[in-house]
Amino acid sequence: MLEKDKFSEKTSYLIFLTLVFFSQVLIAETTISKITNYNADLINSSALFIQNDGIDIQEGEIFFGSDRIKINYKHPQNVTLILSERKGVYINHNLKESQFFNTNKSFIKFFFKLLKGNEFAEKPKAEKNFIKINDSFILDDIVYQITILYENNPIKIRKIIILEDNQNLEISFFDHKSLEFFDKKFFSMLDPYLSQ
Repeated sequence: MLEKDKFSEKTSYLIFLTLVFFSQVLIAETTISKITNYNADLINSSALFIQNDGIDIQEGEIFFGSDRIKINYKHPQNVTLILSERKGVYINHNLKESQFFNTNKSFIKFFFKLLKGNEFAEKPKAEKNFIKINDSFILDDIVYQITILYENNPIKIRKIIILEDNQNLEISFFDHKSLEFFDKKFFSMLDPYLSQ
């Protein structure tokens, strides 16, 4: 009888551990699918943001298109960035100048990968009211560590933290709006001041 009780106890413990392991896997998979679906639904949406690099605070609005992201900085300068996976344009409205650059060799490439995929270097971690994703990569011998925080219920992107060689950049998002429809001109990379 004692032998049977010990066996039963060990079996129960093994079943408990198996259930805990599989429930953790299911929770992680559910969290990944929630984030993947949310990221896909960012198309035709916008959010206000505050960007802080420890020295300057900038404010503006970000717009998500199907293949491009448009960032309008309103304070302290009136600047627009339009980004795709391969290229971008920086438009300084005060100087009426535009400058084109390659995004394929910058950390911007990571964000397009994140928004379109579901493969993360680390599994997302659900913490109280937030889901946290950590990732890192090396680009031109610079180590980038990235943390993305999503509000958990409902899922909303709230903060991106980028640590680059001991420089910290934080971007906080609020006032999310969805179901906005943008025409192709809205994300155009043509220099708006070229013909003036």
